[in-house]
Amino acid sequence: MTDNIIKQLAKNKIYSYGSSELLKFESHMTRYFEREYKRWRGNRALPEEFGISSFKGNIAQQETHHESIEHYNKTLNIYQAFLDKDYMAYTMAYYGATDTKPNIDKSMSLDDAQINKFELIIERAQIKDGQSILELGCGFGGFAKYVLNKFPNITIAGINPSATQSTHLQEILIDDINQTGYGRFTLIQKFFDEITANDIPDQKYDRVISIGVLEAVTNLDKLFQLISRVLKPGGKTFHHYIVSKDTIPQFLSAEDTLMAEYFPGGHIWPYEEPKRHDKHLKFVDSWFVNGMNYWKTLDVWHERFWNTIEQTYPEYLTLEEVEDWNKYFILCKSMFRPNDGKSYGNGHYLYEKV
Repeated sequence: MTDNIIKQLAKNKIYSYGSSELLKFESHMTRYFEREYKRWRGNRALPEEFGISSFKGNIAQQETHHESIEHYNKTLNIYQAFLDKDYMAYTMAYYGATDTKPNIDKSMSLDDAQINKFELIIERAQIKDGQSILELGCGFGGFAKYVLNKFPNITIAGINPSATQSTHLQEILIDDINQTGYGRFTLIQKFFDEITANDIPDQKYDRVISIGVLEAVTNLDKLFQLISRVLKPGGKTFHHYIVSKDTIPQFLSAEDTLMAEYFPGGHIWPYEEPKRHDKHLKFVDSWFVNGMNYWKTLDVWHERFWNTIEQTYPEYLTLEEVEDWNKYFILCKSMFRPNDGKSYGNGHYLYEKV
């Protein structure tokens, strides 16, 4: 059945994972980004020099809110076809690649690599049992689920505007975890920039966490002001999101790249940029996470997408949507792979409310 579908799609010039046609396309895309990264290597110019500021405007571009969430509002079956089974983490898994040792651990499964990422975040965010946590953009609830199972006395509130993800959260966290009687997870179904004091009172949380969210933030200063309001004195906030090691002008706004088709209103800030934001919170530490970790994650997702294509096409995906997903995986993989992942990866940032 799968082979028949792959042949049918190939007749429409939609080529499967591992095919010579797709490998050639990925190679061309990777070489393009290699040239761009080399072109801007060592560029430490501030975003303001290119007419973009992380200190101005709304927290996020409100006019693109509904467009940006569409990528996360597809039928659940599509995500279940390629994400890890237990946590459905739709962000980078950690395969152990660093700038000094960019080789990934090939023996590690996607599921274990996602847990590896969770443990790294727990360590760097200094999460401990008994804390109250606010997670901005909690996705399918993978991190919350892991933390709630690891720490019996932690409570988590998750913010998520996606209807598809929120329905899933109702089933795996609100219904499942809360049936134990602890009521340790609550869901706020809003965009994080719409949060008010009526939703979250001042000084409520020990930790504020975001994983794969700040790419959608336009004004980091205003976001950190909001986070400072809801953090307890001495509380900490940790953020994991995509960054470029150098300042790459066309990445500062998604509208200037192909990524606008998937994440309108998005920004890829240079790694040093978030460190400038110390007005409302004290910057504590940061780490650059080598991009080969995300390349491997995307490569596994891409392979799983095609291995399960009979489960999604044509019942849940149209011909055009299969092509869109295929291009999305290739585009993202091609961005992380050049320069052994040293140019484009994830940033980890820790701040404290003093």
